[in-house]
Amino acid sequence: MLLEFSVKNFLSIKDEVILSLYASDEIKGHEEYNLIPVGGRHILKTAVIYGANASGKSNLIKAMGFMRGIIVNSLKLNPDEPIVPPQNYPSFQLDIKTAEAPIEMEVTFLYDDVYYRYGFVLDANRIHREWLYHAPEESETRLYERILNKKPYISKIFNSKILNDLPDNTLWLAALAKYTDSPARRVMEWVLNTFNVIAGTDEESYEAFTYSKIEEYREDILNFLKVADTGIEDIFLESVTEEDLPNNISKTLRKNLKKLISSETKQLVFQHSIFNDKGKATGKKSWELINESAGTQKLFALSGPLIETLRKGEVLVIDELDAKLHPMIMRFILNLFHFKEHNPHDAQLVFATHDTQLLSPRFFRRDQIWFTEKNHYGATDLYSLADFDLDDKADFSRDYFQGRYNAVPFIGDLRLFHKGVEHGKR
Repeated sequence: MLLEFSVKNFLSIKDEVILSLYASDEIKGHEEYNLIPVGGRHILKTAVIYGANASGKSNLIKAMGFMRGIIVNSLKLNPDEPIVPPQNYPSFQLDIKTAEAPIEMEVTFLYDDVYYRYGFVLDANRIHREWLYHAPEESETRLYERILNKKPYISKIFNSKILNDLPDNTLWLAALAKYTDSPARRVMEWVLNTFNVIAGTDEESYEAFTYSKIEEYREDILNFLKVADTGIEDIFLESVTEEDLPNNISKTLRKNLKKLISSETKQLVFQHSIFNDKGKATGKKSWELINESAGTQKLFALSGPLIETLRKGEVLVIDELDAKLHPMIMRFILNLFHFKEHNPHDAQLVFATHDTQLLSPRFFRRDQIWFTEKNHYGATDLYSLADFDLDDKADFSRDYFQGRYNAVPFIGDLRLFHKGVEHGKR
């Protein structure tokens, strides 16, 4: 269960921002549906992020994906290999002090009812600082902390010998998780198996995952597509070889699908009814996903991660969830997470969107709604609607468009655009 994520000096995020899923004690409403009781506190099931284009919504989600990737791939680096290629080092580039400065990230979460807080500070080549705390009881305990060129602290529960001669580009977490049965392994398990981040709007990155889950989740995926009114009546697998893959799919999807192909590989087809001029069903017609609408393709791609998240009580973070989807579909997805009968394992959903129809107290508490905004120096700020003193019956969407919460684009003088068009005619 995700509790908080913080990041500093990453892409457009210059100063530290914190996304918190702790529910505010001062805000009332939706307690039964939108909150998870944990001890004496409540945790949010969902959080939504709004903001103008280029305000930093996507960069916040990319930061989570970056942290996950650094952790997962740490042991794969050679001792003299950079953590990040220097030319791609994703620090805040619009300030001479931060361009070469380290990136800072921290995540806090619950896993098997134990609280963990893990973070690191790194640049393109080395880990400057790394720490891990946990709280199996009420008080937080430091498990280890390393600071570059200083004597580290490490709890006696670890076999610290495995850290001898570990290069500066490698996380202690990765080494301790691999070689010891310890809290470090619990953290790695959570990152690998529970903390799922989908950055960007290209659904092909998770479409292959859904394909891989067809046999396991076929009934759930079919029901998901039926409820969404796609017209699909059945999905089933047909035998396929690499030669049967359509020519008009992207190289990325073809590469992912080729990895899954074996001698017994089958392709997925989607079945629809054929009707006569009197509206009576007279037969069936099947085709591949590429022949479905863009929205249906997005829904299918999403179905795997959504179902897996709900079944296993995981965390799903996704950028521009609403892209290609009808607002009613967005409400349907929200209900999957908010209603206990659909979400018995307290899965969480964090997403960025431009769908202002959801910006309403009917769907969210104020502490579930977040905004990103860039200042005059190009740096992203992140803040919650809970920071505003509002009436519970306020029209969030109307006030947002009126700029009361900021986080909307400033549209300049359209006459400048008109002059450019006129100039182009000459």
